[in-house]
Amino acid sequence: MPDLVLFTTGFCAPCRAARQVLDYASNDLEFTLTEVNASDHPERAMAAGITSTPTLLALGPEGEEWRLVGVPRLAELRRLLAGT
Repeated sequence: MPDLVLFTTGFCAPCRAARQVLDYASNDLEFTLTEVNASDHPERAMAAGITSTPTLLALGPEGEEWRLVGVPRLAELRRLLAGT
């Protein structure tokens, strides 16, 4: 099962939209999701190279990383998760 990390900020409307897409996607796609508020944890965002929110990182089973910046579309998530 792929691990996804969503970097958000509390005041970001696109971040809320990204969370809604991921909530919907969880109905038929399997993944684990960790949400990190970049405002509350700037050191984690900097360590991950996050420059804008929302940013979704997907971590594959062998440590490979995929990154989507902005609100992901469901089709993008399907393609991304099919490759992990």
